[in-house]
Amino acid sequence: MIPPSRAINHILVIEDKKYQQTISLEKDVYSLGRHPKSSIVIYSEQVSRLHATVMRRKSSDNYEYSYWILDGDLDGNKSRNGIYINGQKCIVQELKHGDLINLGGEVKATYHAVNDSSNILIKITSLKTINIQENTISATASPIYNSLSSPGFSQGLLMISESHLENSHIQSLIVKRTINGQECQDTLTKLPNRKLFTEYLSIALKNAKQSHSLMAVVLIKINNFDNINQTFGYLIGDNLLVWLAEHLKSTLRSSDIVSRWNKDQFAILLSKVNYLDNVHKISQRLLNSLCQSLEISGHQIQLDSSLGLAIYPQDGQIYKILIKKAEFSLLVHKQKKQNNIPSKSLKIDPKNTKLLKAKMVLEKAVKQDQFLLYYQPQIKIQTGEISGVEALIRWQHPTFGKILPQNFIPLAEQTNVIKSLDQWVLKNACIQNKIWQSIGLPCLPISVNLSPQQLINPDCVNMIAQILKETELEPRWLELEITEKALLLNPAKAQEVLLELRKMGIHLSMDDFGIGYSCLNHLNDFPFETIKISQLRVQNLSNIPKSIALISAAITLGNSLDLRVVAEGVETQTQLDLLQSLDCKEMQGYLFSEPLTEGDVTELLLLEQGKL
Repeated sequence: MIPPSRAINHILVIEDKKYQQTISLEKDVYSLGRHPKSSIVIYSEQVSRLHATVMRRKSSDNYEYSYWILDGDLDGNKSRNGIYINGQKCIVQELKHGDLINLGGEVKATYHAVNDSSNILIKITSLKTINIQENTISATASPIYNSLSSPGFSQGLLMISESHLENSHIQSLIVKRTINGQECQDTLTKLPNRKLFTEYLSIALKNAKQSHSLMAVVLIKINNFDNINQTFGYLIGDNLLVWLAEHLKSTLRSSDIVSRWNKDQFAILLSKVNYLDNVHKISQRLLNSLCQSLEISGHQIQLDSSLGLAIYPQDGQIYKILIKKAEFSLLVHKQKKQNNIPSKSLKIDPKNTKLLKAKMVLEKAVKQDQFLLYYQPQIKIQTGEISGVEALIRWQHPTFGKILPQNFIPLAEQTNVIKSLDQWVLKNACIQNKIWQSIGLPCLPISVNLSPQQLINPDCVNMIAQILKETELEPRWLELEITEKALLLNPAKAQEVLLELRKMGIHLSMDDFGIGYSCLNHLNDFPFETIKISQLRVQNLSNIPKSIALISAAITLGNSLDLRVVAEGVETQTQLDLLQSLDCKEMQGYLFSEPLTEGDVTELLLLEQGKL
């Protein structure tokens, strides 16, 4: 065992007939395969185009990282020849120091977890050439020695660093010349610099023209960066920039490129955009994520940011024009903020009379207890037992009758009434669960949705702890459901809050799994114990093959990581049969039960116990 007190360096060595690659694993996700867009390209016809995925996951016990290997890609597509770990075929497995990996016959790899605080030094004999192209490190050399952690090498040393491994999924056109990592990387944030960004942009433009697709350039400026430096010092300013670099990368897709544009600006390349509206949604999400108060090195800092946007092809078809348009858009947005002129495309006008009226009506409804809770059972398919219930809010309006949540939750989020609703739902759900326990019914977890606004609320953890104390419900019987939207609003804050809640003993579930940009990646960064497969994916099972592939990957990964997997919105026998064939063990939906009143759930639980 490697002592946990020292940093662990994760090394993957891959050998085929043509190349030997040595990679220092530092990112969250690496794709392996023949496809030129793969993070690590393998030059062998025996390897699938998208053969395997290596992903980082944080241990729930000690919060240290380990790496797992998954057969195929994150969309659920499996490789042609499979992967073998120490001679055993596997679908997903945690990698251990010294593991021997076979990828399609002639391609072999070894994984090493090396305890060394210095740079990793790897001895390679007969080293001929090193080419850093298309985000791969390749060397024509004889096999590596097994002395990865041995000190004292004097010659034939290859130093591997993260600067050689910047991930870009847009390079279907191979960069022909060698890229010098130090010349193309910002030394502080380790992001691509202006020079490398323009290179990526040029390639993305060629791809967009060939595929007739949309792409966009986004510029983000921290308007008060100079004031932050003057007030807190340059060290705090540097720490802020490093935080911003990680924050922007975690907020976006793995295929997007984030770069340091200048001292207080970042440039973002959205290389694959399906719909124009998506660009504006991403831009708004980025701005929202930067409007919160941050804690950097013990100091509370409030950011003032502006955003500029240029979209191909309508704003320009060459990179210089796109950048100029984005810079002009950034300037306009900054001036509008300074002049207190609302930017229509970037935020909602706070003087909107309809929203103000909606806020007043919703606040009145909360005070007058016009809301009700219904409960939908979650079923263990093999036994038919109830494994939990989800609390679902309904508005019993005195004039219009029962109103479903999709008709008022968006208004509650826009008017900030959602925090009050969250608190009301959480308290009443905990009270009801405690009542069921007190009359001798089986102890079951009750699931409650937590809104994005509540997750970044500074008082979130204290509020939940206080409700549990008042209702005397043990934390283990409460499960909080979090959507990807909530995670992306402020990933760093979300991670901090979720870790605190998990330490309290509360269970955490990733809701609407399968509809976001990088749903599988979130399992690495957040302490989820349950995956709830999106109702949209379940409904598309029979007519969209990709839904089957993604759900299969989620179930396989969830079962391997000992996570609870629940499929939502199951309404037909066909969906049930397909999910069972994919080894989904728990489901929820109208096929089993519609959302029930508390009295109906009580009767159902009594019936299950044989007391009725």
